[in-house]
Amino acid sequence: SLLLAAGREAPTDLAGVAARLGLPPPPAADAGFAELVEATRAVAVVIERLMPELRQTGMAWVSRIEAAAVAPVAEMEARGMPFDGRGWQQLATEAADARQAVAERLLPLFAPTTGSDLFGQARLNLDSDLELKAALAALGHPVPDMRRATLAGLPAPLGPLLAEYRELSKLASAYGDNFLQWVGTDGRIHPTFEQIGASTGRMACHSPNLQAVVKGGPHRRCFRAPAGRRLVIGDYSACELRILAEMSGDPVFAEAFARGEDLHARVATAVFGVPVSKKERPELRDRAKAINFGLAYGMGAPGLARAIDSDLGTAQQLLERYFQTFPRIQSFLEESARQALERGYAVTMTGRRLMLERDAAGGQAERIAKNMPIQGTSADITKIALARLRRALRRFDDAYLVNTVHDELVVECAEPQAAAVERCLADEMRAAGAEVLTSIPIGVDTLVSDAWDK
Repeated sequence: SLLLAAGREAPTDLAGVAARLGLPPPPAADAGFAELVEATRAVAVVIERLMPELRQTGMAWVSRIEAAAVAPVAEMEARGMPFDGRGWQQLATEAADARQAVAERLLPLFAPTTGSDLFGQARLNLDSDLELKAALAALGHPVPDMRRATLAGLPAPLGPLLAEYRELSKLASAYGDNFLQWVGTDGRIHPTFEQIGASTGRMACHSPNLQAVVKGGPHRRCFRAPAGRRLVIGDYSACELRILAEMSGDPVFAEAFARGEDLHARVATAVFGVPVSKKERPELRDRAKAINFGLAYGMGAPGLARAIDSDLGTAQQLLERYFQTFPRIQSFLEESARQALERGYAVTMTGRRLMLERDAAGGQAERIAKNMPIQGTSADITKIALARLRRALRRFDDAYLVNTVHDELVVECAEPQAAAVERCLADEMRAAGAEVLTSIPIGVDTLVSDAWDK
């Protein structure tokens, strides 16, 4: 039902779907064994009624992908992620203490305009955007918004302290003591995954949201395997750019991936006309990388300007030079968007649909039309990998999926099995990609670690 809704509002619970199809409401499955039997029969009838519509809309393949992903998603929720609660508590305490220390340096700066309390501190709630904006205006520093970058631009020491306070507040909110409420009785984190959590088909996660735990930060290391066990992490390498290469047929992209080259360096060399690598002119490689990934997300010149911190004119020139160098990419994106807007929906390589609103403001429909087929295909490849990997892991005594974030999969296993599990993970992720991409090879980076960190 979610697939058929294709991004539109529609009932997707069993009772709501049954009502839409003119079927009697099924009994509550937890009311008793007889009711469970009837509820199961009701599901079978609903599926039988929905399948012709799925086939007619070309979504039989993607419906099989979603069905096969149900079991591994349920298993990830049931198994949970291993977690170091003490380490997390220490980080939360350190962040709260640092935030308080910054607040004690900040508040006296506002005292001349806000007045002081009995302890000599300014009467100001630093966490209130409304109060803080008014206090800044009273100090002679009116600001258009309360974004961290705006506050950081204020004169020292006010600007740097406000930016630091906001960053520590974000840490305290996202990674503070409240996160510990989600620790299960087994000491593990059992999140809830929304299998179709976004209109592109990407999964979402909540209670808690493990997708929000930033890569490379100390909090990721709190997701740590118990003694004698390891985490095996697999990450698709530039998956969305490989999909763009497959769909567009661009020969430069295809050749770079076939040879295992650094695509961003290859693109930068072609666009700027000078040799570029991670060590030679890395700033040009970063610009090419911003354009590559930006195009996969339907980004235009304004978005690129923000991504590379340049003016609009420079960003526009870069995009024009890029498209002159890679005309197949430009023609594919423009033609893909045109066709999607004409028929009223965007579609992935697996057949997943997303309905489009022609009058979406600011070219939003066109951006979605360019982005959704790429991002949605990437999500489908990851779901195929989940199902394949769950089946493949059965040959190991003690290895199972514990997490996924976009194009990353995490397996927990006994330490002696880690090397074999790593090979299995890479093989199944590549095989999943090959089910969809037939001309561009899939790249997979793997890591065996004691913690969820890269």
